[in-house]
Amino acid sequence: EVKDSQVLKNFVVMSFVYYYPFIYLAFIMPHVEGCDDVDRNGDGVHKTNSCIQTIKANLVLTFITHLGTVVVMMCFEIAKTWWAERSERQRLEKSGRGSTKYTDVEEQNKMPAFEGDSAYYLELMIQLGLVAMFSSILPSVTIIALVSNLIEVRVIAWKLIYICRRPAPVGQEGIGAWVYVMQFLCCLSAVTSVGLVIFVKQPLKSEMKLSRADKYAMFIVAEHLMLMVVFFVASLTPPISGHTTLIMRQQEIAREKLLGSVRRRIDVEKGTRGPVDTHKSVSEGGREEFPSVFVPPELVPRTVAASGHPPHQQSP
Repeated sequence: EVKDSQVLKNFVVMSFVYYYPFIYLAFIMPHVEGCDDVDRNGDGVHKTNSCIQTIKANLVLTFITHLGTVVVMMCFEIAKTWWAERSERQRLEKSGRGSTKYTDVEEQNKMPAFEGDSAYYLELMIQLGLVAMFSSILPSVTIIALVSNLIEVRVIAWKLIYICRRPAPVGQEGIGAWVYVMQFLCCLSAVTSVGLVIFVKQPLKSEMKLSRADKYAMFIVAEHLMLMVVFFVASLTPPISGHTTLIMRQQEIAREKLLGSVRRRIDVEKGTRGPVDTHKSVSEGGREEFPSVFVPPELVPRTVAASGHPPHQQSP
């Protein structure tokens, strides 16, 4: 819960920082500052809104800058780790104490700690929102985002293996609050895309001579239809994928094999050690009697399967 609340707070802040400039350029700036029409071909016919041109340039610049920042930060971490190891070796050589050769544990100690997966998920969600909301203005941004993420995923993988300190394994079910973030982005992109087509792009903006009331009516109808499509597709998507279901089924089969339903009662003479050494009770006659336990058939020794009693093993 603490991590999910932190995720939502970070996303709200970062989404405002990243999305507000584009929303301002598309929907607010034309009414506040105005946008000039740019003649693309010099023929006076094919004109493009200057705000749209600015949005296109900023989208490309955002992805290129982000990828460059990831590479630069990785190089900085490499240089920082190398400098820390070099300074430590020089100090040991001057003092004449200890070996200057690092062990694996010492090298891991000098590496920067893994900061967790929240920052990587946040970057992906921000890019997902940019592509989903503004790809109607610049369709090629999907290709730019794909190439950028293909490069970034390899850079991050190399960073986690060779630069970051080995993280402690932590169990986690699902991706937490990021599911709700993706659902929110799907709904927001449906509304934003319809608004861009009706109020920003031609021919619906001005060439068709539609009144403001007609535009608002078209927006409400188209926006509701898009939201219905989003919820319909979400209802068709199973909560657990087929691949995950297959993995869970295989785990159930393995668990059944390891924790089968074969019951064996094991009695051991006093002073000997049996296969189970906890929760023992001393019965009458001086014999230690173990409770009934479940033993998988493939793990039951042949002597036990034949006689019902395990071979006695003297205690040390």
